[in-house]
Amino acid sequence: MKGVLPFFIAVVFCATVTGQIPESLTYETVVRDTTGKVVENNQVSFIFTILKGNTSGAAVYSERQSAGTDRKGVVSVSIGNGTGKEGNFSAIQWNADIYFLKVEIDPAGGNSYSEMSVTQLLNVPYELYKKPSKKTAGLLKEDEFVKTRKYVGQFVDFRHTGPETFDGPNIIWIKTTMDKTFGKFSAYGKTCEFVVGDNLYIRRIYYSPGDVSGYWIYQIENDSSVFYRLSDYQYDRKVASESLF
Repeated sequence: MKGVLPFFIAVVFCATVTGQIPESLTYETVVRDTTGKVVENNQVSFIFTILKGNTSGAAVYSERQSAGTDRKGVVSVSIGNGTGKEGNFSAIQWNADIYFLKVEIDPAGGNSYSEMSVTQLLNVPYELYKKPSKKTAGLLKEDEFVKTRKYVGQFVDFRHTGPETFDGPNIIWIKTTMDKTFGKFSAYGKTCEFVVGDNLYIRRIYYSPGDVSGYWIYQIENDSSVFYRLSDYQYDRKVASESLF
């Protein structure tokens, strides 16, 4: 296999908890090759590392896992239940700092790992996992388990393509330090106010203009409230924006 282009679906706190300490994280991803084809029914190996503070912070926990993709390329594992553990998962102080999940993968199921992604873990308050009281009943919503922000590297550069016709859209191509994983991002704009070295994230926001239905919109943003809406189609990787999650 020449390579893989993995797409992250979600990282959520598992319902397996003791008091306020999560015992595991459920991780799912769709694995595609460099042409965008789903890697189906294939054994893959992972190294999961939890970093503290930032994307290059100290490793507080690490483990190895092996699992098989299904016919749609989906693989699911529980982080905290792997082998070759370094560190104590249950001792992580989730509310004391921010944490990032570094994922390395060998799509052949061996030990030749390459970095797949580094993603910030957005913590769900542990109180929501306690048995609901009358006062808190109904507060636990599905959206609180769905990851809506994903780290995609530091800003490097951009270029403006300009509209091909007078009524065409203005598109900027945004390059990050993780472009080998995600490609260049296609977003709407005439210029880009990101500063070299900015941490960039993809955020998805559920937009519901009516009472019946809605849809997700996607944007790329930094930590200083600068953001640009992604185009619906990411031409560099030839994928839809929604596949970035």
